[in-house]
Amino acid sequence: MTIIKDKKIHSTLLISLNNIKTRNSMIPGFHDEIQSSIKKGEDDNSVSSIIIYGEGNFFCAGGDLNSLKKRRYMSREDRLINLTHLNKTISSIRNCKKPTIAAVEGGAAGAGVSLAMACDFLIMAENAFFSLAYVKIGLTPDGGVTKLLAEILPKQILSEMSLLGDKVFANKLQHYGMINVLSDKDVVKDEALKFSKKFENLPYNSMRRIKTLNSEAYKNNFSEQMQLEAELMVESQGDKESIEGIDAFI
Repeated sequence: MTIIKDKKIHSTLLISLNNIKTRNSMIPGFHDEIQSSIKKGEDDNSVSSIIIYGEGNFFCAGGDLNSLKKRRYMSREDRLINLTHLNKTISSIRNCKKPTIAAVEGGAAGAGVSLAMACDFLIMAENAFFSLAYVKIGLTPDGGVTKLLAEILPKQILSEMSLLGDKVFANKLQHYGMINVLSDKDVVKDEALKFSKKFENLPYNSMRRIKTLNSEAYKNNFSEQMQLEAELMVESQGDKESIEGIDAFI
């Protein structure tokens, strides 16, 4: 079975999670396939952005519970090895050189929230939700989700999501500035494709450098960030992209 499908639409690579029976959970093979699709989009010069979307009206239910049950019989080292597959997927999205867009229909649970939050942009249906229900089955969050959420949410809301494990719906998430586009239900994919057109004619090297700046801004102090900005501005000023862009603008 193909767990992940990808299709180029104009200059956008649409990556579809396609394990509908288990709400697109991360069954064996999931991580290899999605990482391959992300690399494909990253390496294709004709692709300007990447969308991750869940088929079957649900984004991603996170880890496969049947697989997780078996891990109690593994050694601690083997459990850690299994988690590196998830971490590699999240890192591949987080560090992708192209703009990434999560299109969330229905909901995202567990590591599915990590998958959505690792993207640069979030488009979410008005009736969709995030759920970190780890605590309800005696587990703890993974896939960097507490860090990704802590970059945006107040401590009390992060505590509500992680310690209670209740669903938090899109209207509340939008209140905290997490959502770029709040969509009508059933048209999230269309809204994401419309949004992705914004990147069609933007310069690749400039976007790649800006993504680096945005990522480093969360950990650098002010002086370090100013220095990085200066270094990347110097690179940009000598780039063919900026020479052509400035001439066109003038």
